Amino acid sequence: MAFLCIVCNSDRSTIHTMKDAKAGDLILIACCQNCGLVQLKDVPNELDLFDFYKSKYRLEYKKQDRPSPKHVYRAGAQAISRLKKIAPFIRENTKLLDIGSGGGEFTYLASCMGADASGIDPSSGYLEFGKNHYSINVEQRQISQLEGTQSYQIVTMFHVLEHLPNPLKVIRKVHQILKVGGLFVIEVPNLESKATSPFNHFFKAHICYFTSLSLIGLLKDNFSIEYIENNDVIFLVCRKAIGKIFKIPNNRDSKAVRLAESRLKHKRLPEYIMNGGLLKGFKKIPAAFQERYFSYGKQPKRILDLLLMRYNQL
Repeated sequence: MAFLCIVCNSDRSTIHTMKDAKAGDLILIACCQNCGLVQLKDVPNELDLFDFYKSKYRLEYKKQDRPSPKHVYRAGAQAISRLKKIAPFIRENTKLLDIGSGGGEFTYLASCMGADASGIDPSSGYLEFGKNHYSINVEQRQISQLEGTQSYQIVTMFHVLEHLPNPLKVIRKVHQILKVGGLFVIEVPNLESKATSPFNHFFKAHICYFTSLSLIGLLKDNFSIEYIENNDVIFLVCRKAIGKIFKIPNNRDSKAVRLAESRLKHKRLPEYIMNGGLLKGFKKIPAAFQERYFSYGKQPKRILDLLLMRYNQL
């Protein structure tokens, strides 16, 4: 199959062979020579992907169709960390939509902080789990099925955009459902990170591999960038621009191309070791004890309530 960039439609690319971190199979990764997006060379269609995420993804990658107590704790701790960053923007009854809500931990904790929060996700098992344990408003829907315009003040998307075969279409939908001045909050794996393992970055389930420049390139013509963290992950907050109709981004970006090519060349074991990779296992030991203390034998809602209590005491 010939390469075609899923953002700018360019047919110019370099091809790199990587190993799927979960399955161990070889996968072909393409770097667009026009906009700098790194993506799977051969992209599945949307219907096949929705069916995969509906019933197979969690089982293949997590080995379970519902989160265990330790995964509830991890997701809850991540949700608290993310909510800290956007807390200044959350007011009582702020209308918030979490796209890719998973087990519902972020949706529940955002509701506890006063937001009128809801979520969508393709995974039936995780959605059922969230409804049963947290009594939250979550639905099994595709992003394309979202209706209405200017319905939300905040839309969040954590580790979702990299899974989608048409990121520009998704961003257009978010632009449509956000109120003018509303916030779009995104977190994705970071191809620029030198401290994340090269053996745990490339997956057939990840269609896109973003750098800060390629992600900003997708957003800058329709959103103002308010805040960005460029660390192990990219965490970005952007605001829907006032009075703008959605425009197709101008994607010619030689800097983004050079950055992406450099990262594909250098994201290797020596770089990881030089940036503290061998110490990461030791640093996880205290966190593992804390995880067990807060999650072992506890109900999911209790785990999240304890995390929230600890956050409020800080």
